[in-house]
Amino acid sequence: MKKFLSMLAICLLFNGAAYAEVPFDDANEIQLEYLAGNLSKQRHVNNYNVHYFEKVTDNGVISYWRGLSFTRAVGYTSPKYDGYVHHDSNGVGFGPAFMLRWDKKISGKFHGGADFTGSFMFYNRAHPFDGRAYGFLWRIGPRFTWQFREQDSISVGYSISHFSNGLRTHNPGYNTQGISIGYTHSW
Repeated sequence: MKKFLSMLAICLLFNGAAYAEVPFDDANEIQLEYLAGNLSKQRHVNNYNVHYFEKVTDNGVISYWRGLSFTRAVGYTSPKYDGYVHHDSNGVGFGPAFMLRWDKKISGKFHGGADFTGSFMFYNRAHPFDGRAYGFLWRIGPRFTWQFREQDSISVGYSISHFSNGLRTHNPGYNTQGISIGYTHSW
């Protein structure tokens, strides 16, 4: 299943490049996100993320976005096999991203929806401890949007996420949860 999801993400990332010449609604979004990693007693890694997305296509209900993600991971892991000794798991990552967004108008200027995003991240070091210098960041969660002008909107979302490099060995993945705020502008 992990291999299937990994291949799906890579295909979706490169699929967007084929549509670069076709004009679409020129919407761009930036998201600032904090994800807390206190869901496991062996992994305590928090992520501070910035995501930039550009809308590629929209069928009226589901839209496909592509972009870039930047993350600053701060924390430690304490593996059981190592006697729960704390190991530094800080890292800085950057990589391509995609987003699928389901959006439904609630009333007037308010929208509700859900985001599913995937990022392939390259890190400045092995992240987390005993991992590799690359990995996948998957996020899913609801998002509420207020469109305050015809071309501008702000949103707030809640996400749960999973970080993993997809390998069976050296794969100390971790889960996080947190909030994000976003700003979208259309030309």
